[in-house]
Amino acid sequence: MTESISLALVAYLTGGPSPWPRKDPAALAAAVGADEAADLLPALDALAEEMLTIPVSWENQTLESGTAQAKDEMGARHPDLTDDALKALGSYFSYNWK
Repeated sequence: MTESISLALVAYLTGGPSPWPRKDPAALAAAVGADEAADLLPALDALAEEMLTIPVSWENQTLESGTAQAKDEMGARHPDLTDDALKALGSYFSYNWK
């Protein structure tokens, strides 16, 4: 199940036609099917929102280093997420903090 969460997270945040990372329920449904997408969506939304709430001291960080810090924190909190899922969360975080 944890690998399916990671694969779904990548599809949800980066799988759509948008050139920037964003939540895309249609891309998720295309990747995993409508029923599984509906089941996974609450967990994916929770992970994306958790990523955005990780505290970063922006006065001491650049966008790149702050993103790396947040990505590392999510990896520590959720060691079951794949590198690709953490990369997708990092891109989502970075785009939202620009």
